Amino acid sequence: MDSYRLMQFYAVLLFTLLLGGCSPEPQSSIALLSEPSYSASLSEDGKFALISNKDGIYFWDVTAAQPRYHWIQGSRNNDVIATAISPNNQYAITLSNDSVALWHTTDGSAVGWWSLSATAQCVSVANNGQFLVGLADGSVMALNLQQQRLIKFLGHTEKVNSVAISADGSLALSGDNNAAVLLWHTGNAQILQTWQMASRILKVTMSADASLLFMSDSTGNGWIRDSHNGKKISNLKIHTRQMNFSSARFIQQHTRLLTGTPARELQLWQVKSGKKIAAWQVSLPERPFPQSAVVYSVSQWTGNSVQSLSSTSLLERWQIPEQR
Repeated sequence: MDSYRLMQFYAVLLFTLLLGGCSPEPQSSIALLSEPSYSASLSEDGKFALISNKDGIYFWDVTAAQPRYHWIQGSRNNDVIATAISPNNQYAITLSNDSVALWHTTDGSAVGWWSLSATAQCVSVANNGQFLVGLADGSVMALNLQQQRLIKFLGHTEKVNSVAISADGSLALSGDNNAAVLLWHTGNAQILQTWQMASRILKVTMSADASLLFMSDSTGNGWIRDSHNGKKISNLKIHTRQMNFSSARFIQQHTRLLTGTPARELQLWQVKSGKKIAAWQVSLPERPFPQSAVVYSVSQWTGNSVQSLSSTSLLERWQIPEQR
């Protein structure tokens, strides 16, 4: 093959690779806010969104494509850094560095507001309004509203970066800067399982029925485990040098895991094998928005599609490709 034909061959090959690597376009894209957001969460069923920016907190009815409530936490400019919605959509929770607020989603009323003894990191809420707050001092605050009981879990030795609570409020999963992940009872703070990963934990999550656990660290390891016996089901088959996760949720009867990253990436994984099924890149609005986006939250949507909500305040829907 002469040099000209060789150059043509490599040019076509490069174009084909680039074309194949392009991210599929979203089915739809909705700007929930006109500016970037500090934090955002989608509900388990994808019907609601909770999103925070400098102007306050907005609880969106996604199906109606309009905000239902506008909340303000505290008297200062809004500084909510983390949010969550209970699996049954009855409660929304918002977290600033020094306080946590719980809201009724049926009428928008405030359930309560609590100040925190240390800098807050992460939050999770159950169907009965029971919630967890991970703190920078290595503790986790667990509040049971029905029993008016507060437990301070002291099982961690360093900053708690991620927490998850089961739908019924009985189990907690938490991960820290010392690479430890703990599964424990919220009623008595008894530790049920302990796992050690390679580096600091960035994300933990639990399936709605509390049967599956996901945990990931800062060096790109992702494990899926059985909560009943603690055994590993799979490792995510990550082929890049490093991948950090900013969001994760089990979907489709817990057979798949949907994840998001701080680098615009959205991925779908097979739970049993850890194999990646699909990948997308969330969109970026026109400048002067930042030219990157954190995928704050993910969820299932109607039919064979999924949703993402990113730091650019875009809610996008994506079609899952047919599996061959």
